[in-house]
This record gives sequence, structure tokens and C-alpha cells, in this order.
Amino acid sequence: MIHGIHPVYLLIGAGLSALYLAWFCHRGPSLLKTLVKTGAVAVPAVGIGLAGAPGWALAGLWACAAGDFLLSRPGENWLKAGIGAFAVGHILYVVAFAVQFGPHFGGDALAWAVPLALIGLGLSTEFWLAPRTGGLKIPVRFYVVLIMTMGAMAAQLPIPRATILAGALSFILSDLILSVELFVISGGIFGRIAPFLIWFFYYAAQVLLFMGFLG
Repeated sequence: MIHGIHPVYLLIGAGLSALYLAWFCHRGPSLLKTLVKTGAVAVPAVGIGLAGAPGWALAGLWACAAGDFLLSRPGENWLKAGIGAFAVGHILYVVAFAVQFGPHFGGDALAWAVPLALIGLGLSTEFWLAPRTGGLKIPVRFYVVLIMTMGAMAAQLPIPRATILAGALSFILSDLILSVELFVISGGIFGRIAPFLIWFFYYAAQVLLFMGFLG
């Protein structure tokens, strides 16, 4: 549970998220889709801000809400802007981890294992992802570095791993599925189920992260 937030904001956010998952995530661009998707994050962000959330974390959430708006619009320029907004969000989350929790690097086996696994995953994208991204190769590479950094940071103690690390890994999984859908496999069974998985893991990531920040 996320503590200290008026339940109305959480209920509206959850309702919009469920509506987006059930009806909009697999459909083409529309103004209503944009409003529902953005509102699912922006409305809880208002409540989280009123509850006194840490400034860096809240700024990261608002950057992600901006990314949701931008990615819901059609065209490559909107996609580039959306990648940029989420990149800013990841930077702000990393700063929030550092400021709020003061992590110590390499405190135990998991603190080493997660970063090493993420480095391997990041390097693998040079073979299966980067060659397919065309003019987006540089921003995609930069984004990969940022989200892997966020995941590696989330594995460090005394960050609450049950929530923060789970949220970071869920975020990475959502983006991994999105990258495959955008650049590798867009049709077939995967193309049909990917939008549902992307939104589910993305929204779960935001919930878990703020359970950690506000818990």
C-alpha cells in the first residue's frame, strides 16, 4: 500500500489504468487514449505530491507522465520526445535513490549480481536491438544505459529491494517488451499481447517504486 495519499487519487488512477489496459492499450492513437493513458499516471502524481513525496522521485514520476503523453501520439518525432522524457525520468529516479536512501555499492551478492546481469542484457541489445532502430539508434542506446543504471542502483543496500528493485526490474521488463514490439517483432501473437504486458508491467513498476519511496 502507498501510505499518506488520499484514496480518491489512487482510485481514479487505478480506474484509468484498468480502462487503458482493457480497452485502449491495443488500439490506435486517439485523443481519448492519450487522456486516459496520461491521466492514469498524472492523477496519482497529484495525490503523491500532496502527500509530501520526495521531490526527486515526484519529478521522475511527472517526467514519466509526460513520456506517456508523448508516446501515445503517432509519429517518430513524438517517439523521440517520449524516449527523452522517460530518460529524464530514469535520471531523476536514480538521483532519488541516492538522495533518499544513500546506497552503498556492492554490499552483498545481489548488489553485484543484478548489475552484472543488467550489463549483459544491455550489451546484448547491440546485437538484437540497435541494428534495427534506424535513426533512433543513438537515443535508444542512451536510454538502455540509463534504465540499466536505474536497475543496478535499485539493487544496492539499504534501498528497500522488495519494492524499489522489484519496481525497477518491472520497468525494465516493460521497456524490453516495448523495444521488441517497436523494432523487432510487431505482428503475430506477440504483437497482440505485447501492449497488455507493456502497460501491466509499467504501471506495476510505478506502484512498486512509490511504495518504496513512501513506505
